[in-house]
Amino acid sequence: MSDTYEDIINKKRPVHENDDFSVRHPKMSREDRAKIFAPFAALKGYEEALEESSKDESIN
Repeated sequence: MSDTYEDIINKKRPVHENDDFSVRHPKMSREDRAKIFAPFAALKGYEEALEESSKDESIN
């Protein structure tokens, strides 16, 4: 591993208690965090297009 990030790799998470940051950004629940990182359909209609193309190929 290069030493590019050696100074930060083992740092602990910052703790914000009753400071400006914690007032503006209260801690999220696990459920709310999960919603942010849940998979989503980035391309609208992509799945339908795949199904159509596979149907077309099976006909030929």
